[in-house]
Amino acid sequence: MKLFDVVIKEYLTIIDYLTEIEEIENNRIIIDKEYFKKLLEKNQYMKFNQKTKIYKDLNFLVHDKNNYTMPYKDPVQGKTVRKVIFNYNTYTTVKKLFETDINI
Repeated sequence: MKLFDVVIKEYLTIIDYLTEIEEIENNRIIIDKEYFKKLLEKNQYMKFNQKTKIYKDLNFLVHDKNNYTMPYKDPVQGKTVRKVIFNYNTYTTVKKLFETDINI
């Protein structure tokens, strides 16, 4: 199995799971950094920092320049905090491509 396949399958599994328990806001799924780290460290075929770099490079995450998080105005806490923000549009595109069989 190719590493790319493993990364994509893990990503799709994570987002599939999150869509069941988290709200999708403006085509984004927003979670805490600690929760994100726990999800990515579950399968230890690669280090967390390596996975976050891939997630950033492939546009799985909405992030600022030097981080894998973004400032987010938390309505519960009433202040701006850093959160992990998944790009839901990327997920739908990747999922469709990954699940579509073609004959060439």
